[in-house]
Amino acid sequence: MADESESRATGCRFPGCVCCSYIRFSLIFVFQAAKIGIQVRKLPGSLYFYPMLKNENSNQPVLYLAPLQGFTDFVYRKVYSEVFSLIDAFFIPYISVKNHEVIKKYRKEILPENNPQNRVIPQVLVADPEEMIFLTEYLADFGYTEINLNLGCPYPMVTNRGMGAGLLPHPEKIKEILAAFFEKSSVKLSVKMRAGLVTPAEIEKIIPVLNQFPLTEVILHPRIARQLYEGEIIESAFQFAYGNLQHRLVYNGDVNTVESIEKRMVKYPETSHFMLGRGVLMNPFLPAKIKGIVFSKAEKREKLILFHKRMLEEYLSVMDNPGNALNKMRQFWNYFCHNFTEPKKSLKKIEKSGSFSAFQIAVTTNFRDYLS
Repeated sequence: MADESESRATGCRFPGCVCCSYIRFSLIFVFQAAKIGIQVRKLPGSLYFYPMLKNENSNQPVLYLAPLQGFTDFVYRKVYSEVFSLIDAFFIPYISVKNHEVIKKYRKEILPENNPQNRVIPQVLVADPEEMIFLTEYLADFGYTEINLNLGCPYPMVTNRGMGAGLLPHPEKIKEILAAFFEKSSVKLSVKMRAGLVTPAEIEKIIPVLNQFPLTEVILHPRIARQLYEGEIIESAFQFAYGNLQHRLVYNGDVNTVESIEKRMVKYPETSHFMLGRGVLMNPFLPAKIKGIVFSKAEKREKLILFHKRMLEEYLSVMDNPGNALNKMRQFWNYFCHNFTEPKKSLKKIEKSGSFSAFQIAVTTNFRDYLS
């Protein structure tokens, strides 16, 4: 925390302000970065400086893979990065605490050997400062230097416990969590959030709280939690964040086409970072298309076959038995089927396969009959 002399030096009226320390740190950071050739950028109206990521020197957007529980697990992230390798950062679906311990099923997700990608950011789901500090220290022990706070999970089983988007009606609780984190940790922190739990007006009280802390970025899905993933994007919520947030703003939600990104970049020219979720699950070539990389039909077919083969191999190697691996692959096909000319028919064949051998026959048939 800044002392009174530091606050006077920066012209701040509030002794002990977090921002004063960060301003001093930012100036040191800019000087040191220049010495070693790292470019930085300062967002309009913001106190904070950021290192420029590899795509920020070009017109290409920076792309993140969203943390989707049950879908973008460590197997998916590993295999996707091997076959397609065009995502700039991978977010680990949230981990949480139960009885002062990390829930067992989450442990494999964060093991360093399961996350070989260049930039991997674990997400945490917490209800109070104590859980935040516990998970931060837990992840730091595995070598993570950057984490993401979940203020966006929309499902009632989470929000009813005052977690995820359930925290959005309570800006004072969010402030307590962030204050405790920055007082005790040097780990980088970003936030992923919805526009609100029940009304988009909630974001107007959240943004001023977020501006008080040196976050690396804020990822906004401009829907309220009650919408889940249905209904229209709330444009006014993103506009408010774009005009008032003093951190890098990352767009998330319905990024399913190149056109959807181009539209956002024209309307919000300072927005260069996008988080993709279901768009990638349905079309793993989407990041390549966004970055102007074109594959022939033969190349696409080859990559899809390899992608499926590697997913199956990895699930067979990490699951307790072939039956569990088969269940994961059936789940995978809920989105993978959209790469075929007859998505519903191809998915139905997978769903009807009652054994591992029947599944393999269904896969062979789908690739033969429905993949152009």
